[in-house]
Amino acid sequence: MATLDDDLGSKLPRGVLSDLGGWTLYQSFRTFTWPWLLRRGVVFWPLALLAGSAFAAWHASGMGAWSDWLPLAARACLATLLTVSTGPALATLVRHLHPPEIVERALVVVAIAVGLWVGLVALRWAGEFHDHLMAGYSNRPMQVSVFGQAMSRFFRASIDASVFVWIFAGGGLATIYYFGERRRIAQYAARRQVESLRAERDAADMRLAVLQAQVEPHFLFNTLASVRSLIAGEPERAAQTIDALAGYLRATLPRFREAGPAEATLDRQIDLCRGYLELMRVRMAGRLTVRVEADAAMRALPFPPLLLLTLVENAVTHGVEPKPGPGEIAIVARVEGETLSVSVEDDGAGLAEGVTPGVGLANVRAQLASLFGDRATLDVASRSEGGVRARIRVPLGGA
Repeated sequence: MATLDDDLGSKLPRGVLSDLGGWTLYQSFRTFTWPWLLRRGVVFWPLALLAGSAFAAWHASGMGAWSDWLPLAARACLATLLTVSTGPALATLVRHLHPPEIVERALVVVAIAVGLWVGLVALRWAGEFHDHLMAGYSNRPMQVSVFGQAMSRFFRASIDASVFVWIFAGGGLATIYYFGERRRIAQYAARRQVESLRAERDAADMRLAVLQAQVEPHFLFNTLASVRSLIAGEPERAAQTIDALAGYLRATLPRFREAGPAEATLDRQIDLCRGYLELMRVRMAGRLTVRVEADAAMRALPFPPLLLLTLVENAVTHGVEPKPGPGEIAIVARVEGETLSVSVEDDGAGLAEGVTPGVGLANVRAQLASLFGDRATLDVASRSEGGVRARIRVPLGGA
């Protein structure tokens, strides 16, 4: 894919321009490119023609010899045009040959130096012709005004290769700008990349927030539906379940909102799951047991919020609850190389044939993809001893 620096014909973004490039016609394009050269010519060529013509007019008016104006103007204009154009044109040709960067920079310097030398020769050629004309008026005093004297000093300084010719008109200043251009483009590209990554992160956080927001009502609606089923037959246990639910939500709901992906740890997620499972144990009349295998070091590791709770809820709803008799749910954490593996295992009814994964598991996969891309996985499989194992693997250290 072409980068910003590869496209020599396009206009530079405002963020790339230096203080010198915001107000000129030509510095909005890459230095020493054809669009830059053409627009620079629109600025410099009229000035060069004006300078050459004015120099000839100064001579003709001062000596009273207007017949000298045309030949002197022609030579002076040609000299100034060569001075302002030769170096930049050669440097532009070099850049469009696309040599390696180091070679290009060296050749650009050589091109500007050659252009300045050509300009010097041309200016001296025009100056020598002027001296030849003046030799014919050796006995005639030159009548010049104060303005004429100033013009004389200016143009003679140009013919003698002043700083103006070397640094500005001949392309020396443009060379300085050229050397800073790649740095400005790199800085601009870095800023754009940071902005793009920030926008992608914000979009991912938004998607994640939406997905997480779907978990809370899913969990609540399922719990309330189960409470409703108890009200008619076992009102006392329904009341205990509601009390347990109220206590659980009071303790955990604020944490749902406060803990983002960066602050979530496996310990916090296990605590949320234990609170939920305690609520389910009350509702199921104590026939549910819970086992957790995760040492303190693993509990301190980052782990995405609410995903483990979704797996636990699935294990209760589709595994332990439909199966008569006691049931167990185990949360098992392991470190496998550079991966944290966390499983939710149940000894319940197992996977039903032909049943597709529900919204909860799809939600978990979407959140893992949003946070980790292809570096995290969720797999669900039957256990040989009965029941189901749902396992999440995430990179150690989080996203």
